[in-house]
Amino acid sequence: MSFGLVLLPEPIGPSSLEGSGGERKNAGEPPDPQAWDAIVAGVRDILGEVVVGQDGPTRSLVHERSGIIVRHRSGEATVDLPRWPDHEEDGRRLVQDVYRIGHVVADATGLVGYAPQLGVPLTEAESRVDDTLDALVENDLTCVWPREGCVVYFTGPATLADAAQCLKHMEVAEEGDRLTVQWHGGPRMEMTFDAGPGIAAEAAYFAEERGVPELAACDRRFLVTFDDLDEVLDEINTLIDVQLWLQSLTKGHVLYSWNDEVSPPFDDDPIGGS
Repeated sequence: MSFGLVLLPEPIGPSSLEGSGGERKNAGEPPDPQAWDAIVAGVRDILGEVVVGQDGPTRSLVHERSGIIVRHRSGEATVDLPRWPDHEEDGRRLVQDVYRIGHVVADATGLVGYAPQLGVPLTEAESRVDDTLDALVENDLTCVWPREGCVVYFTGPATLADAAQCLKHMEVAEEGDRLTVQWHGGPRMEMTFDAGPGIAAEAAYFAEERGVPELAACDRRFLVTFDDLDEVLDEINTLIDVQLWLQSLTKGHVLYSWNDEVSPPFDDDPIGGS
């Protein structure tokens, strides 16, 4: 469990977050410039100065002191809090700020906010801050996971196209700025790529939280998500194969949504990637 908001076109809810073919209208296209400018201005009104970035069609902003990250491309957006404060009152304030930012994004884009940690729309979640805090404390917040999955943090030039190439022995579909991966009829996984100051902030958080200082140098990530953790772990081969190939490609560290483990880069690469 983690904390953040996902904003998608209506209808919104758990079924909207499932990988049902990955066909989201205009997915993978840059956002409307006026909408993005309105988001940046609105977030600055709430948080103060932010760092604005771009990776392909995705626009991002980071508030370095709190760690809040907003990402937006046409048809979807996220508001993430990868670093959790030590004090409850600071946590309460940040939850409220994230919900306020969610409304800024919704007003600018026409998208509808959804709070995965409670399983309810933003309009309901904002009146249940105590429930949000309870859910996060009970589930040991570590990072923002829109769904169950794993993340590979790394440095270097690897891109989503490189990932598609190294996984070509599987069933890979390119859908805008994401991949859908499946192997021998097993569970389907969705993969995205992000880079920039927001990812560096996430990696720095995990470097301290997990005691892996090497993570602090990372500023790029592949995020692999799926709908049913039990199905993935029961089948396991797809997850292992995707992880091995991505680590061979990136020499990166892998973190998981369901435990506190960090898989370091291979000492002896079993695949032999360059």
